[in-house]
Amino acid sequence: MKASFIDVDGIRTRYLHDGQGEPLLLIHGFGFSADVWVRVLDALAARFQVVAPDVLGHGFTDWVDAGKEPAPLFMARHLSRFLDVIGIKCCVALGSSLGGVLAALMYLQRPHQITKLIFDAIHTPVSDTGTLDPDGLRGTMKNGVKALTEPTLQSCIDRMANICFDRNRAATDVALMQVTIYAQPDRLEAYTRIGDSIIAHARNEAVRIDPERIAVPSLFLCGRQDIRIPIDVIQVNHHRVRGSRMAVFENCGHLPEIEHPERFVAEVTEFITT
Repeated sequence: MKASFIDVDGIRTRYLHDGQGEPLLLIHGFGFSADVWVRVLDALAARFQVVAPDVLGHGFTDWVDAGKEPAPLFMARHLSRFLDVIGIKCCVALGSSLGGVLAALMYLQRPHQITKLIFDAIHTPVSDTGTLDPDGLRGTMKNGVKALTEPTLQSCIDRMANICFDRNRAATDVALMQVTIYAQPDRLEAYTRIGDSIIAHARNEAVRIDPERIAVPSLFLCGRQDIRIPIDVIQVNHHRVRGSRMAVFENCGHLPEIEHPERFVAEVTEFITT
């Protein structure tokens, strides 16, 4: 695994990358960074060309205020342009939590760029609203702001542990990176601005994801005990994304890539290669 920085329309963007073959874009969740993929990236890179950027205002990627535009639309467009700049014409997009929303928006904005979609710990494409739930996001932000306000190794471990089924599976190495990332002076502002924008535009049709418009093979990866995502919603509705599949991880919370990395890699690999 390597780390590189690249300029995307004036935005310094960090990304982790390795491997050759079919391109696979990994998009992390709200308040995390590309480092959240540390337990699966090398194994996936054995089969695919894996690129995992820090999304706008996260990790070591610059923060640029989207202004009046809904933050998810701006963030998705930045990711699409990132692929342009590094020379990837099309790819499989795998998004965790908010990253799954961004993956879907990338597809809806530029369908030719995404060949398959993998929704990791997110039900937005098949929820009643097709957007992130404001109340759920406020809970997420309460957990995140606590760590961002006073970034210590323990507070970052606790933030991750709070959304794992087994608190002991929280990745200390990822949390250690978060300590440095959160210490950057603009990370708390970026986090709150993005969250506030998502909440403000929760009923904006521009960010609504209509599952019937998704016409590429799709996979939902779900933790049975995910406190953020009601698994029953996905079980009942995932068929609204035509031909989509679903894989349930037992004894798993919001981060199957952290809690069950071996099965995560197996499910992703099988889906992409069949």
